Amino acid sequence: MIKENHYVASTILVKDKDGRYVFLVKEEEDGYSFPASVVEPEKTGLACVINRVKEIVDIDIEKLELNELTNAIVDDDRIPLFVFIYEDDYLEAPEHLLIDDNDLSWVHSENIVSTLEDWKISGVPQFLFI
Repeated sequence: MIKENHYVASTILVKDKDGRYVFLVKEEEDGYSFPASVVEPEKTGLACVINRVKEIVDIDIEKLELNELTNAIVDDDRIPLFVFIYEDDYLEAPEHLLIDDNDLSWVHSENIVSTLEDWKISGVPQFLFI
C-alpha cells in the first residue's frame, strides 16, 4: 500500500538553441526543484508523471524518452525521479513547450547543482553527463 502523499518527480532534458541540454525545473524562492505530483491510487508512479507532463508542457508524447529513473531524498522522503529526454528537430526554443504562464523554466545543469545537492540524488546520476 502506498503511503499518503507519496510523491514522484520528473524533469525533461531538451536541447536549447545552442544545442546544450536544459532541465525542466520549478522555480522556488531559494532555487529550483523538480516538478512533482502525488501518486494517485490505482496508478503507477510513471503514469502519474506522464499525466503531469501532459499538463505542463506541449509535447509529442511519442518523442518523450525515459533516460533514467533514480531516487532522490528530500526531507527524509524517498522520491522517484524520472528523467526524460525530448528530441524534436523542429523545436525553436524550449520555452515554446511550456503551457500557460507557470512557475516552470528551463535551466542548464550548472544552475541546478544546489538543487541536485538538496535532493540528495542516489548514486551517480547519468543524466548529468549528457
